[in-house]
Amino acid sequence: MRSLSADQMRWLRVRAQGLAGDADAARRTVPDAVRAAAAVQAQAAGPARLQIWSRTHGLRAADVDTAVAEAAVVRTWLMRGTIHLVAADDLRPFLAVVGPVNLRADRRRREQLGLTDELCARAMDALPKILAGDRALTRAEIVAELAGHGIAVELKSQQPPHLLAFAANSALICRGPDAARDEPTYVLLDRWLKSETESPDRDTALTRLATRYFAAYAPATTADFAAWSGLSAADAKAAVALVRDTLEEADHDGLRLLLPRGIEPAPPERPQRLLARFDPYLLGHRSRDLILDPAFAKRVNAGGGMIAATMLDAGRVVGTWKQGSLEPFEALPGAAAKAWQPDLDAAAAF
Repeated sequence: MRSLSADQMRWLRVRAQGLAGDADAARRTVPDAVRAAAAVQAQAAGPARLQIWSRTHGLRAADVDTAVAEAAVVRTWLMRGTIHLVAADDLRPFLAVVGPVNLRADRRRREQLGLTDELCARAMDALPKILAGDRALTRAEIVAELAGHGIAVELKSQQPPHLLAFAANSALICRGPDAARDEPTYVLLDRWLKSETESPDRDTALTRLATRYFAAYAPATTADFAAWSGLSAADAKAAVALVRDTLEEADHDGLRLLLPRGIEPAPPERPQRLLARFDPYLLGHRSRDLILDPAFAKRVNAGGGMIAATMLDAGRVVGTWKQGSLEPFEALPGAAAKAWQPDLDAAAAF
């Protein structure tokens, strides 16, 4: 079993995520970039576009929107109950595994909100009628039409998002194209994907999820996979067992990690990169200590699930940034600060 240094660990993860700035970035499509991260966080449209920008070269924000509108990539509630953007062919396998987990995890909150099993069942009967004919409706439009079916939910409460999440995790709906000002719309999943395929069996779905995870986040542990996916420890262990023959072990400071066979660490071609808010690179493992000095952790995540846009140097987070300006944790020499200028310019152009 080989040993990996901290630098090698970071290099491997940067390359796995498609963040090395290599020649492949110019050939990577929007679905390719999404697969490179297994999935990208998509609770906000702007950061999701920039997460794809970090993993490609030459694309524009409009290219991401086109891929969404054409259902080449699809948004729905997935890992850890949060909205992710995934490649269309990964949606059903991912959802088959994490959908039931999310439904169980959110049950108590639904009960607190008055979303009883009976009300949810009636909504599940009504939504196919409301969204028939390839309709894409906003949350407010859906709430108004549910009222016409005798299902009353308060628009300005937490009832609508939890009801929509219930329908999405039940594989009935997903996010469709955004309306004006990036307002989400919702569509029938089977109509939007326009696919005859059914959800795969559990082992096939677990295999797809684990394969995508270790391709995107290795070196990693089974516990890291559980933390990223939201699966129980037992389910994560079962998933890893299904793909174990494709993985090898490595050691880092006494910790046993898994990574795809035959992968060798090499420094990134472009060490200085800018990452968007909520970037998956910061969300794939139980601990960020390898990539982020705990002394600066609050600068990146002050609480409430908000992850700042970050400056990356060979896989280490060394600061945050906003449009047009860098905010390094420690003072940078003039020449070093200029290393991020190409990404600042490219982000503005994107």
